[in-house]
Amino acid sequence: MAKLTEKQKLTGIGGGALAICLLAGGGVYWASGLIDDERKAIEQKHNEIAAADLKIGKVPATETEVIILRENLDEYVKILPDTQGLNDFITTLNQFVTQSGVITQNFQPGRLIKSSSKTPEKFSRVEYQYDMTATLWQFLKFINLIENYERFISITDFSIQHINGRDAEQRDGDQVHSIKLTMETYVYNAKGAAQDVDIPDYKDKRELLHDEIVRRLQFTRMEKYEHHGGRGRRDIFVDPRDREGRQDGPPVEEQKAILERFIGDVRKVRDLATRRKHADTVFDAYTLDKEINERLDKLESGAQEVAARQQLTAPNLRLRWVKEVVEPLAELRSSGNQKDPRITNDAFLSQQELKVLTDRMRKKMEEGDLEAAESDYESVSQKLLVPETDPRHELAVEAQALHLKARTAMEFKQLELKIQGVLVNHDGGRSGLLVNGVTYEEGDYIQDDLMLRKVEEEQIWFVFRGLTLIRTL
Repeated sequence: MAKLTEKQKLTGIGGGALAICLLAGGGVYWASGLIDDERKAIEQKHNEIAAADLKIGKVPATETEVIILRENLDEYVKILPDTQGLNDFITTLNQFVTQSGVITQNFQPGRLIKSSSKTPEKFSRVEYQYDMTATLWQFLKFINLIENYERFISITDFSIQHINGRDAEQRDGDQVHSIKLTMETYVYNAKGAAQDVDIPDYKDKRELLHDEIVRRLQFTRMEKYEHHGGRGRRDIFVDPRDREGRQDGPPVEEQKAILERFIGDVRKVRDLATRRKHADTVFDAYTLDKEINERLDKLESGAQEVAARQQLTAPNLRLRWVKEVVEPLAELRSSGNQKDPRITNDAFLSQQELKVLTDRMRKKMEEGDLEAAESDYESVSQKLLVPETDPRHELAVEAQALHLKARTAMEFKQLELKIQGVLVNHDGGRSGLLVNGVTYEEGDYIQDDLMLRKVEEEQIWFVFRGLTLIRTL
C-alpha cells in the first residue's frame, strides 16, 4: 500500500475540515430558519391573543345591545308582516272600510309581484287593489287609517272620478266619487333564524337595562296624524258653482248663532293653551293638556256634525267658519302635539318629579284642599305605574297611598252625619254621640266601614275605611 505524501495528507485534512464547516454552516442556517419560523408563530399568537382580548372587552357592550334588541324585537318586526300577518291585514282592511264609511265595489287581495331576478330575494312585494265609492272625506279617512297602521304599507297609485248625472250620490251632504286605489306591502323571506345565544344572568341584566329598553322603544313609535274630516272645507272635486242660488240650510240668524257659539268655544281653548305655555309645573301642564284635548275633541266632533248637517250655507258665514273656527282648531291641535321639554319620553315620572308630586299632595291635604291633591295625582296617574324593580317604585306607591287617603277623606266629607248631641264621660266610661237620631258609644260602628273611635267636647274621631278622620264641632 502506497504511503500518502505529506501534501496528500494535508489536502485530505483540509477537505475534511471544509466538509465539516460546510455541514456546520448548513446546520446553523437550518436552525436559524427554524428560529425565524418559531418567532413568527409566536408573534402571530400574540396578535391573536390581542384580538381575542379586544373581542372579550366588547362582550359587555354587545350583551347590552343584544338584550335591548331582544326585548324590543316584537316592535321592530311589526313593520313587515309574515304570512299570518298578511291574513290579519285583510281583516284589518275590512275594519278600515267600516270605520271610514267607504263602500267596496271590487277588491283584489294579496297579489304577489314576482321579481325578474333568478336569485331568491329577501323581500317579496304584495299588491292590493281597491275599487270603491266614497266621499272625499271618507276616502281621506281610509288613507289615514292605512297610514297609521303598524305595518309598512305604501299607496302606490289612486284615481278619483267624479260621478255626475243620474248616478250621482251624496252621503252626509257630500258628493260620492268613484275611486281606484293600489297599495303594496312587503313580506320578509327569512329562512329560519339562528338559535339565540344564552346570556348568563339574563333576567337581572334585563331589569338593570329597563329604562334604556323603554327609551329605545320610543324611537320605534312613529308620530301619527289623525284625520278629523272636512272641518267645513269644500270638496275640491266638486264644482262650487253647482251650489249657487240654493236656499237650503237653517235661517241666517240661526247660522250666525251657531258660528258665534263655536267662535266663543275656540277662544276659551286658546286661553287654556296660553295658560298651558306658562304652566308652573309639569303637573299643571298635564292637567291643562287633558282639559284642552277634551274640549278640542268636543269641538271637532261638533264641527263635523255642522258640516254633515249643512247648518252653515251662507257664503260669508262659511268663510268666517273656516277662518275663525276650522283653521284655529287645526292650529290648536297641531300645537298641542308639540312636546313639552319638561315631559320626556320616559314612560314614568322622574325621581325628582315624583318627589315634587308627593310633597305637593301632602301639603294640599294638610291645607284641606283634597280636590287639588286628587287633581295632581289624576293628571299623571298613567305615569305612576312604575314596576317594583324600578328605584322609583317606592315614591310611586307613596303617591298612590296619598291619593287613596285624599279620596277616602273626600268620600267621608260627603257622608250625611247629622250630629245632634255629644256626651263626654270623664269618669272612665265610654263617651257617646247622637247621630242621625241614633245614639252610639266609642267603639260602635255607625256603618259597616265607619266606626266611632273617640268623642271629645270639640271634635269627634272616626275611623273610615281604615283611615282615622276628625270632624270638628
